[in-house]
Amino acid sequence: MDKILVKLREAVARERHTGPVIADVHSRTMSFSSYRWVLAVVAIVAIYYALLASDMYVSDAQVYVKSTDQQPVAAQVQFLPGGGGESSDALLVQAFLRSRDLMEIMDRDIGFTEHFASSDHDFYSRLDADASAEDRLKYFRSRFSASLNPDTGIITLRGQGYTPEFSLQVVQTALAAAEAYINDVGHKIATEEIGFVETELERARTSVGSAQSNLVQFQNDNGILSADATGESMQALVLEMENDLVRLQTEEKALTSYLNPGAAEVVAVRSRIAALTSQLKLERVKLASTDGVSANDINAEARNLELELKFATDLYKAALVALERARIESFRKLKHLVVVQSPQLPDSAILPRKLYHLTTLFIALTLAYGIITMILATIREHRDV
Repeated sequence: MDKILVKLREAVARERHTGPVIADVHSRTMSFSSYRWVLAVVAIVAIYYALLASDMYVSDAQVYVKSTDQQPVAAQVQFLPGGGGESSDALLVQAFLRSRDLMEIMDRDIGFTEHFASSDHDFYSRLDADASAEDRLKYFRSRFSASLNPDTGIITLRGQGYTPEFSLQVVQTALAAAEAYINDVGHKIATEEIGFVETELERARTSVGSAQSNLVQFQNDNGILSADATGESMQALVLEMENDLVRLQTEEKALTSYLNPGAAEVVAVRSRIAALTSQLKLERVKLASTDGVSANDINAEARNLELELKFATDLYKAALVALERARIESFRKLKHLVVVQSPQLPDSAILPRKLYHLTTLFIALTLAYGIITMILATIREHRDV
C-alpha cells in the first residue's frame, strides 16, 4: 500500500513539472524575436517598392482577324469557337505575337532590349544586358502579352514600358507587325496559287499553238482545207458521176430500141458513157487512195489532229477560267486586322502592384511562419516528454 502511494505522488510531481515545460516551449517558439523576421522581410520589400522600384506603364489594344469572305457567325460556330477559319487565323497571329521574330522587330524599330536593359531603372525589373537570346525572349513575353478569347476571337495586346510613350510604341509596333505578317501570309498563298494557274495557262497556250501548227501543216501537205469537206465533196462528185452514168446508159437503151447501133446518136452516147466510166474509175481511185495513202486514213488523221486542237483549246479555256477564279479567290482569302480597341497613351503607372504584392507577401510569410512554428512546437513537445 505504501509503495502504491509513493508511485502516485511521483506521477503527480511529474505532471506538475511537465506543464511549465510545455508552456516554456510555446513561449520560446511563439516569441516576437522570431516573428520579427517576417516583418523585416516585408519591410525590406516595402522599402524596395517605395524607393527603388521603377514604375511600369501599360498600354493595351484589342484586334480581330477578319477575312474578305467571312462567313456568318452562325456558320462559324459550327466548327471552332470564335469563328472557324478566323479562329485558326487568330491563333496564327497570336503565335506570331509571342515569337522571337516580333522581338527582333521591336529591337530594330523601337529598341526594346535597350529600353529595358537601361541602368536608369531598378535592377530587379530590368533586363540583364548580357542576357542570352532565350532569356531575352522570356523577358519579352513577360513585358508583352497577346491573349486570345476563344469565344469571340478577339486578341488582347498588352505592352509595358518604363515610360508611357514606350508602352504605346510597343503595342503600335506589334499591331503593325501583325498586320504585315497576316497580309504577307495571305499574299504568299495567293501568289503561289495564281503562279501555278498561270503556269498551267502557259502550257495550255503552248499546246494550242502546237496542235494548230500540226493541223495546218497536215492540211498543207495533203492539199486539203478540211478533211470532212474534202471527203464529202469527193463522195458527192462520185455520186453525181454515177447518176450521170445511169442516165446515159438508160438513154443508150432507149436509142438502140429504134436506131441502128451505128447511128450517130447511139455512137455519141456510147462515147460519153465510156468517157464517164473511165473518169468515174479515176475518181474512185482518188477516193480510195492518194499517192498510196487511203483518203479514209487521211481523213482519220485529220480528225485526230482536229480533236487534239479542240482538246487543247478546251484546256486553254478552262485555264483562263481557273486563272480568273484564282484571282477572285485570292482576294477573298486576304486577311486584315480589325482594331476593336486602339492603343492609348497611359495616364499613370499601374505596375508594379505594390500594395497587392506587399499584402500577399505578408499573408504568405505569416502563414509559413505559423506552420513552421507549429511543427517546431510539436517536435519540441515530443522531445521533452
